[in-house]
Amino acid sequence: MNKKLKIGFGIATTLLAVGALTGCTKSFCSNLDSGRMMFAFEPGLTKYEAGGEEEFFSQNKAIKIANVKVTVATWKDSNDGFAWGDKDVTYLNEIISTSKKNGYITVDKNSIQYFTAMDALVMQNILNHISADYPNSSEQSPKVFDLSNEDDFSEWDRAFSKYSYLKFIEADDKTMWEQYEAYDAIVRKTVPSDYCPSTDFYGVYKSKLNTYVQAYRTCLTTKTDKYGTYGYSANGIYVEAKNWGDAWGKGFFEGLLVYPIGWLIDQITFGFRSTGMSTGAAAFLGIIFITLIVRSLMLLATWKQTTGNAKMTALQPEIQKIQNKYPNANTSRVEKQRMAEEMQRLYRKNKINPFMTIIVMIIQFPVFICVWGALSGSAVLADGTILGLNLTMSIREAMFNGANWGAAGNYAAVTALFLFLFMAAAQTVSMLLPQIIQKRKAKKVAKLGKNPAQKSQNSQMKIFTYVMLAMIIFMGFSLVSAMGLYWFVGALFSIGQTLLTQWVLAKKAKKQ
Repeated sequence: MNKKLKIGFGIATTLLAVGALTGCTKSFCSNLDSGRMMFAFEPGLTKYEAGGEEEFFSQNKAIKIANVKVTVATWKDSNDGFAWGDKDVTYLNEIISTSKKNGYITVDKNSIQYFTAMDALVMQNILNHISADYPNSSEQSPKVFDLSNEDDFSEWDRAFSKYSYLKFIEADDKTMWEQYEAYDAIVRKTVPSDYCPSTDFYGVYKSKLNTYVQAYRTCLTTKTDKYGTYGYSANGIYVEAKNWGDAWGKGFFEGLLVYPIGWLIDQITFGFRSTGMSTGAAAFLGIIFITLIVRSLMLLATWKQTTGNAKMTALQPEIQKIQNKYPNANTSRVEKQRMAEEMQRLYRKNKINPFMTIIVMIIQFPVFICVWGALSGSAVLADGTILGLNLTMSIREAMFNGANWGAAGNYAAVTALFLFLFMAAAQTVSMLLPQIIQKRKAKKVAKLGKNPAQKSQNSQMKIFTYVMLAMIIFMGFSLVSAMGLYWFVGALFSIGQTLLTQWVLAKKAKKQ
């Protein structure tokens, strides 16, 4: 296998390994969380908003909704879906379009009877469950949500969001799609069969909604609240708090590292938010603090190897002298053995174990995977933006979305671009700095001749460094923006760590 093929194979293997391992940490989204996300993407054709004069009751009359504006979507003249006025019912229309492309019999203007009947059943079921949260309410004394009142509207919005999963999941067994199938069976008995979508359409409907939801992992939180933006829900979805027991139930690393890191993110971010700081800025600072904490703990755990690497950099003049003594080590077994023996004596004398690097990598990689799992799964990081960029959105997604470049006041793409450039530059300096220092120290040694073994070793080290650098930059571009920020701050930490350890060792050498 030639050198170029080896390099290409190494890069491909590394990327495949990273791609596989980044799926190792499980999503903290429960079926209820997923059901609420589905509702955010497909709430039906009926809107219930403040500002109208209509009112309606729950089936048991214990809940009354007042001053409601009810709007039902209409069939578009172009025969390709529904719209609320001049605004498309985007996600349902996308499902309809996919169904048509597959050649299935789908929906038409008459199908509005099916969907609105479904909406009515869903609303009644949600109202009945909300009424259970107000045990003192009754037909004689109902709990009233006046949507013209700001506090009432906020309370209603939270209550409705909590039970929105009931469109897809039956409350008791929490099995996905069984509740929707039950509604469907009821509606088909009351609506003419010609107006009901075909079973083929239902298959596309289910598949597309599952796809929408699987793109999100942001359900890791220690505080029950509404988070993020999903589908039509600009105010987020109701996410229930997860505890450490839930995390251990997901897996070993979820319990050992992912949940504790997520817990720390929550504590720091909510702490900043309690001071009146914006949600985006609090999340931004939360990631910075998490990076510093994780990197500091990693430094303590690998301090021996860190100082060992620094010592190896400081010993470059002596290493260079040994390598220069054996210019034929690459072809002569005797010279190679003698050089190895001298190197081992030098390492023992300075208490350096070169194999500790492998151990450090074994420790670092699971930590990286768990940090990624916590940052990509954190619900609080899905709230708000920093300079227009949501930190749970990938840099690639932000930059490749044309709307982020053209819309006035939308800085998401520009922020993502600068974050990527800063991250890439900082990582480059961080990874190449030790080699630059080594090269400068090696120049102080007079060379006795060319050493092919040394040249080959340096070449392999450079290739490894460049492959790792390319991998980090690629992942920083593809994973959530929070990871890009984590790598940027982490790279600055590494640069400072390298310079500090070199300075400390230089001071010690002068004293000796």
